[in-house]
Amino acid sequence: MMTAYLVLLLAVVAWKGYLACRRGMKTYHNDRLMHDSLREYLLGNGATTWQSLWPFYRHALQRAFLPLLSMWRLWLLLLLLGVLVVWLT
Repeated sequence: MMTAYLVLLLAVVAWKGYLACRRGMKTYHNDRLMHDSLREYLLGNGATTWQSLWPFYRHALQRAFLPLLSMWRLWLLLLLLGVLVVWLT
C-alpha cells in the first residue's frame, strides 16, 4: 500500500513538474519572439546579456510555477492521503 502511494505521489509530482516546465519554456519562447525589441532596447541602453533576458526569465518562471502554488488543495489532499497510508500500515 505504501509503495503504491509513493508511486502515485511521484507520478503526480513528476507530471505537474513536466507541465510547469513546458509552460515556462513556451512562455519564454513566445515572449522572445514577440517582444525581442525590449531586449534590443535594454542592450542598447547598457544592460548586460543577463539583464536584458531577465524580464523574459521572470515572466516564464511566474507563468510556470504560480499555477502550481495555487493548487494547494491537491497538495493538501496528497499529504493527508500519505498520513492516512502511513497510519494504516
